[in-house]
Amino acid sequence: MSLREHGFALVGLDPVPEVVAAGFPGPRRPPLRLVMSWTADDDWLFRPASPYGAPDAGTDRRLAAGLGALLRRALCGSWLDVHADRLIELHGVRTVAPAGRTVPVRLPGPVPDACEFALVAVVGRTGGGAGRSRLYGTGPRVPLLDADPGPGQGLLIDRRVVAYEGHELAAGPAGPAVQDLLVAHVFRPVGPQPALRRRPMLVRGPAGTLISTRPALR
Repeated sequence: MSLREHGFALVGLDPVPEVVAAGFPGPRRPPLRLVMSWTADDDWLFRPASPYGAPDAGTDRRLAAGLGALLRRALCGSWLDVHADRLIELHGVRTVAPAGRTVPVRLPGPVPDACEFALVAVVGRTGGGAGRSRLYGTGPRVPLLDADPGPGQGLLIDRRVVAYEGHELAAGPAGPAVQDLLVAHVFRPVGPQPALRRRPMLVRGPAGTLISTRPALR
């Protein structure tokens, strides 16, 4: 499945960092925001952001770094325009289905036409339950996709193609099922951005660690 051709793609996740598993989802935790920028090193850089998209120093940087590492494989691809930054709004969603029942999974975030892309990723599922995801286009209510992404998998969705989606979790008769989702809404910045602009350049320390960034002309 190709995102460009079909409007959705099944993507794989790297192992979930411990800091993400421990901190996402939290009880009534507000959404965490990251800015995604293409650097002069030809790589994506994920930085904490304020609600208005500017870099923010108040966010838990260990959690932000863990989420950035998890998103790198899922979001980065040739379909993404490197000449524009992205604002990513992240939500953790935990759903519990009682034994023998099927419950809807309610995703938070903006209405479908308010963001460019969305990622719905299964970061954990216990209790032997089964999930179901259905995607619909802008025409008649015929599903574009009917699938069960498992732990370590996610759906990358182009909101210009997919107009509606439905998700549910079913538990077997032996006991309840618990599922944790990471939901990412990807926005383009408002207004035009020139092709030639100042880009951050990574300054790396030993063993690939990131020490700091400095501006670079791109």
